[in-house]
Amino acid sequence: MPSASSASKRWPGIGFVLSAAVLGLFAGGFLGNASVDQSDGLAGAATVLGYALLGFVLAVVVAIMLARRMARGLLVRVLLVIGPLALIMSAWSTKRFLDQKEQSDEQWEQERMRHMKPTPVLFASLGGAVDHSFALQSPTRTLGMGMVSPRLEPGVLRFYAMPDLDQPPDHAAVSDSIVFVQGEYHVEIAYAPPWFVPAHLKLDYDLLLVRAVTIAQNWIEVVVNEQDGRTAWLFRQDLELRLWHEFILGVVAVEILDPSVNPIRLKPLEHAAVLADGADALLKPLAVQGDWLMVSTNGLADRIVPTGWIRWRDGEKLLVDYSLLC
Repeated sequence: MPSASSASKRWPGIGFVLSAAVLGLFAGGFLGNASVDQSDGLAGAATVLGYALLGFVLAVVVAIMLARRMARGLLVRVLLVIGPLALIMSAWSTKRFLDQKEQSDEQWEQERMRHMKPTPVLFASLGGAVDHSFALQSPTRTLGMGMVSPRLEPGVLRFYAMPDLDQPPDHAAVSDSIVFVQGEYHVEIAYAPPWFVPAHLKLDYDLLLVRAVTIAQNWIEVVVNEQDGRTAWLFRQDLELRLWHEFILGVVAVEILDPSVNPIRLKPLEHAAVLADGADALLKPLAVQGDWLMVSTNGLADRIVPTGWIRWRDGEKLLVDYSLLC
């Protein structure tokens, strides 16, 4: 049975040995780094690692011998000195490793983009806005939460597989990406996956929109292919999100898809008086109230009130078409 004295030294002794091991590891690594040349490459790295392991082993052996000989009071006082020092060295080393990794990743991305030239992208209508009506008005597809636009500037927009929604993107698996480069007149796409078919794409007007279907605090799931409904996740800080009621209010004009069942009414009520059918009219949005949209009626007819209301959505069904460009 261990004596009371040895039992009282157990935890300080363990802390002393662990702290000494950490300091020995760093001391050996520093000595090894000083003894090699930067041009040694992998051989130099192996030498540094060997010195670090040697320092670790020697420190553990010496610390165990000293811990057995020192009184508890002295052991605690020494631990109060080398313990914080070991923690500081560990924190410094971790930060330096993360900084070097981030710098290396940035250099790799810059090097890849430096050798990458804009090439024709093999997906829908690079020169114009992608037709969205087949997807947004399909009864088999949900309208989603709104529209998302990435920052159109040189850089990389990464698509992620299903991430841990509580974690930052450093811990998520990248499934593919889009590379933006600066063209002669506007930002261009140097690379995009062949399956990327956004809701709208017209880069000469700084227009790239994809539909959001799931919104989390740090992540947004978007439709990346309007033909087959494929989705991917984007990091929310890389995007501008406009929910549907904000988006529809910001378009240039809307057009009623079926004026016979959705005419322009005096009030946002199904039984309100009809002002006009609004057929083939481009209507300017003025305000949103739930599924109802106030539009300007100027130019539709004489002696009618200047505004009216139409239904712009019915649950997951869009009841209007819209124009994003004048």
